[in-house]
Amino acid sequence: VLQIKNGNLFMSDNLPIRLAAGSGPTFGVDDLSCAAATTLGLWEEEDLDVSWTPVHGGVAAINAVLEGKVDVSYGGLGPVIKSRAEGNPVRAVVSMARGLAQNLIVQNRIESTDDLRGVSWALDGMNALSHHMARLAVRALGIDESDIDWQVVGPPPERIERLLKGSIDVSLIRVEEAISLSIEHADKVHNLLGFTQLKELVPVQPHGVLSTSEGYEAEHGEELSRLTRGMIRASRALHDDYDLFPKVYDANVNVPVPDERIREIWQQEHESGGFAVNGEMSEEHWTAQMVLYRELYPELRHVSQDEILPRVFVADALEAPGRHQGGFDKT
Repeated sequence: VLQIKNGNLFMSDNLPIRLAAGSGPTFGVDDLSCAAATTLGLWEEEDLDVSWTPVHGGVAAINAVLEGKVDVSYGGLGPVIKSRAEGNPVRAVVSMARGLAQNLIVQNRIESTDDLRGVSWALDGMNALSHHMARLAVRALGIDESDIDWQVVGPPPERIERLLKGSIDVSLIRVEEAISLSIEHADKVHNLLGFTQLKELVPVQPHGVLSTSEGYEAEHGEELSRLTRGMIRASRALHDDYDLFPKVYDANVNVPVPDERIREIWQQEHESGGFAVNGEMSEEHWTAQMVLYRELYPELRHVSQDEILPRVFVADALEAPGRHQGGFDKT
């Protein structure tokens, strides 16, 4: 690869790759493995030159791939499945998480889940990750979706602003943002369902994946192999070593949280198997995800796992180091 540095042309072994971040301009705990791959220099060690383009939501991220603006998207698995069902040639290369680190934040007048009928619920967008998880939570609570006033508000900063103004009733919020809100604005909002409660309510949760097009996959297998190796190394680093977690958090997350709460967040992710230490491409995990998605969107064409998951990149990435024995990611 020819690159220019200090006005001079030189050869580099680094391969460029353009990523769209569905999380927008900031990273949260849900996205931290992606951040870690960059912050810890793991993609650089794989001779990969990653550039980020922030977009709002997983739907926008996968559309950026289809429009040729980027090579790979980071976003929820739901938009990828939906896009494939609609006939678009998209594929999920590797999982960067196995669930969501979110809490349900509500106005103080909402005291229990029985009070959720009739509330206004803020979303990133229809069919986005926030909508996917919200629908699963509502269904698990036995509430009819028609009893919820779904409102597309935008990414977390906009949802938080509306919560604090009182113009929206509830929203799923990143766990670190929820902690900050509960400390600074306890007079207005509170945490109705925490990380553990949501995990019990929705055991199989949607999560982030790195996705690309069939065309890019066919022509740029080496870039995707390096991307996958760096992604898995990042997930393992965060799972195995708490000391790396606050380092990556401080470098990428702009929500101040007390040190003891950062450790609490890591402990929850570590113990629940939130980090995709083997790239999470297992048939068992994805069967459960696809069944749930078909139940939520029965009108969509059925998408098979082989159609959407090129498992070769994860398999190759695991060949040298072997499978991590964390006990959760069964790939």
